[in-house]
Amino acid sequence: MADPAGGVRESGRRVGVYYPLQPRDPRQLAPFAKLAAKSADRLWMGQSLNLDTQQTLAYLLGQGITPALGVGLSLMPLTHPYQAAVAARSLAALSGKPLTAVFGTGSPEFQRALNGAPYDSPLGAAREYVTEVSRLLRGAPGETREGDATAGTRLDPTLGDFPPVETGLGVLRERMARLAADHADVALTWLTPRDHLRDRLLPVLTGGLRRPRVVSVVHVVVRRPGRDIPRAVHLAVRNHLSGPHYRRALTAAGVSLTGSDQDIARNLVDHVVVLVGTADEIASNVSTYWAVGIDEVVLNPGVLMAAGPVEALRDLLEVTAACRAAAEPQMEETP
Repeated sequence: MADPAGGVRESGRRVGVYYPLQPRDPRQLAPFAKLAAKSADRLWMGQSLNLDTQQTLAYLLGQGITPALGVGLSLMPLTHPYQAAVAARSLAALSGKPLTAVFGTGSPEFQRALNGAPYDSPLGAAREYVTEVSRLLRGAPGETREGDATAGTRLDPTLGDFPPVETGLGVLRERMARLAADHADVALTWLTPRDHLRDRLLPVLTGGLRRPRVVSVVHVVVRRPGRDIPRAVHLAVRNHLSGPHYRRALTAAGVSLTGSDQDIARNLVDHVVVLVGTADEIASNVSTYWAVGIDEVVLNPGVLMAAGPVEALRDLLEVTAACRAAAEPQMEETP
């Protein structure tokens, strides 16, 4: 899937690799980054409150492991837009490849803990934040506003030869999708059923002022003898399912979250929120995401919490190979 020239393919049908833990040692990511550099289009990492995400990824780049990178999502209350833009541009410069930087508001409780109060309008805050980061990355001057000491600042426009940075928003429901369709380069979905993406979110994302690239993070678990699939799924998603915004989004998409942990895990598999099967079966399901209009499917190794990194890497190696094979017919047909 990786471009032989060292970049990321511009066509659709991309596959990324997600590292879902908050590392305690940057070397934890090294085998996942090496796999992504060889077998996928991008390595993704989310917000880490243990070791800083950008510095962890910069460490990997300094070790000579240089996949294209996606940071998503970063929590807005933690970082001023100016610093977010500097950090994104720095990673792009260090990697020499286009970077994707995706942002989210975090929960109201997190906003209150960091800012003293939740955002009056999470949608308004997200719009202002992604617009400001995008402006800064273009090197464009901003409008000076009373009370905002940084509004008139800009990043040095003479450094514009660095690889480009896409800015994006995390999307769970239609209102944020509408915002991303008007203001973002990328919309990132998480724990979203494929049919809900097709029927509810994609029509909104493709009907705005711009058509953002749509990236879906999807948990995958290869079925193997003796592997406890419901337990692996439960451990992979339990932290996110503790958040009411994820529960509301999944319930609105028709996924029942009642019953035992095993019942919920089975519901997530039945609704194609978590992909389970052989590597070829998972790749076939990934192809259906591409077919409905998802540009990049990011494989989140669902067994990492249950079985550890060796088993997670084993799953990712097999599934990325199967996804490459699934993508090849269309690649050959493309002029």
